[in-house]
Amino acid sequence: MNNESSIFKAAVGMSSKWDAKEAGREVAKNTLDRLGEKPSFLLLLSSIHYKENGGFKEFLKGVWEILPEGTPLVGGTVTGFINPEGCYIRGATALAVSYPNMDVSIGYGTGTKRNPDKAAEECINMIRNGLERSEHKNKFVFDFVSGSTVLNIPGYGNRKVVDSEFIGKSVTKLFGLTQILLQKGLGREDEIFEEIAKKLPDCNMILGSSMDDYRGLFNYQFFNSKVLTNSVVGLGIATDLDIDVNTNHGMRRTGIKMKITKLSKDGHIIQEINGKPAVPEIYRLLNWPKNFLKEETLFQKLLYYPLSLKKSGREVPAVMAIILGDYIVTPCKVEEGDVWILTVSGKSLLKAMKSNLEVFNEMRPEFGLFSVCITILETLGSNVCKLRENIIEYLEDKPFILFFSTGEGTYSPTKGFAYANMSYNTAIFGHKK
Repeated sequence: MNNESSIFKAAVGMSSKWDAKEAGREVAKNTLDRLGEKPSFLLLLSSIHYKENGGFKEFLKGVWEILPEGTPLVGGTVTGFINPEGCYIRGATALAVSYPNMDVSIGYGTGTKRNPDKAAEECINMIRNGLERSEHKNKFVFDFVSGSTVLNIPGYGNRKVVDSEFIGKSVTKLFGLTQILLQKGLGREDEIFEEIAKKLPDCNMILGSSMDDYRGLFNYQFFNSKVLTNSVVGLGIATDLDIDVNTNHGMRRTGIKMKITKLSKDGHIIQEINGKPAVPEIYRLLNWPKNFLKEETLFQKLLYYPLSLKKSGREVPAVMAIILGDYIVTPCKVEEGDVWILTVSGKSLLKAMKSNLEVFNEMRPEFGLFSVCITILETLGSNVCKLRENIIEYLEDKPFILFFSTGEGTYSPTKGFAYANMSYNTAIFGHKK
């Protein structure tokens, strides 16, 4: 082991306690006991259930009873996570790093659904100001954005499927207004991520989004001792460690090709496919009966037939996440023109994870960070633990956190921008062989 790796330390800890403050204390103590040093930063992730078991202010109070004052901390709520200890949909986990050859800067921006460019700029300025004097050339940014929240539709409640054509059209007309006034609706993660990548082009990046247990009602972001909503938090690192990122997916084309012929102005609502109302045409193309998609079956049906989009020269999947009458809402921007319907299997998803890690075969890793789509968790079920096996096989005894997200991607100065649903996104820190 060389001198660089001998002075590098990283550790992952967790807590499965139910009480928020006790869990905060335990996850911090567990992580720092394993680290054995004052951390350069702490990345903190938790399930949403602490909202009803003491609250996140108490959760962070517990963390800060243990964490040394002044430690940069970012994080938030996620649907689930995998770490060296196992696979979890409840609890809290943290990654801490201690390394002399590392400068750290954190930032945040508010109002992500109302004004994503402004929120991104606020976060960028804080991170950039903190790293501008660093002498280390290898830079990285972890972007964590408030995810989508479901609208509360009068007479329907919080729903992802509305059968009524009239109600669907009425809601879509108010879609932009609800984001501005109520900050409800799409997370706009892709817009924020693109803006950050554009303004910090020399940084490797990984993106994740903050979520609850996939009901889409609440999500929270952590910035030091602050509990935020509708915000982006960022962790900026400058170091002499080598850094690489990669995005891929296990999707394949079906034989179904179609043309998107009408969109909303913001590009998120598909109104017509092949010149016909979008939802009835999707039913026809997939040979599904009318009103086949219900609130309780949307997740298990339509999300596994994403659209193929061309983004930065790559074909990437974009899920059709919400049904509003005859309209389909997508979490990332769509363009008019020809697209394929994609599909996936559990076998192809596991194979995709292995191929994702093969990109890093020329690295001697120190730690890893993985942002993975929540629909992969649902698809794999108990087989999700095979993802952990693959990561442990590659990283061996090195620490890592994989968290499940609803908006994910990577950016690299050499590979460019990648944003996709149903995808694996990896950041590896280490030394080139």
